[in-house]
Amino acid sequence: MDLTLKNEADILHLTACHACDLLIEKQHILPGSKAECPRCGSTICEPKSDTVSKTLAVVITGLFLWWPANFSPILTMTILGNTSNNTLMGGVLDLYRGGFYWVSLVVFVCSMLAPFAKIFFLLSVLLHIKFNRYTRFLPALFRFYEYMDSWGILEVYMIAILVSVIKLVDIAAIHAGLGLFCFIGLLLASILATLNLDKEQIWEHIEQKCKQKNS
Repeated sequence: MDLTLKNEADILHLTACHACDLLIEKQHILPGSKAECPRCGSTICEPKSDTVSKTLAVVITGLFLWWPANFSPILTMTILGNTSNNTLMGGVLDLYRGGFYWVSLVVFVCSMLAPFAKIFFLLSVLLHIKFNRYTRFLPALFRFYEYMDSWGILEVYMIAILVSVIKLVDIAAIHAGLGLFCFIGLLLASILATLNLDKEQIWEHIEQKCKQKNS
């Protein structure tokens, strides 16, 4: 393939392999199929079917689960006759009151704010695409989602909960609360959203709507 780029249109028809950086001409790939790099065999493109509707359904589910996951009791513990209900927000406040200001801020951002921001930005983008709407902020909203995607650590917090339960199970009566089930649901919703989301298709939708708006 001649890689001499005569104009901007030539660049738009090329893509780079994520593994070996080989420039390859873009081809239309049907959902369920995939394109592989001719040099290293890595997957270049694997379109997902109905990515907007599937991801939208999962994101809306996550939105409904976010509040009870953060403000409902995750665990109810009884130690020496004293019973306490533990919530994610309560843990953040306890860290702050204990003088661990930066730790409480990190936990708040990564376990509460970042997941909500991801849901908000992605939901906004998907609704615009679903209902054929466009605003000049649409590309920025999706870029913000991609940025916040690296800040969510729900999986790490879930591991921390499991470790705490294992350590306390011999000295305390521990019962799972509504918040724990909602938190697990939120975690699964986040994973499913990532699995169903085809970022390349979303950018193509945004580009098409931008062209329609400017035409």
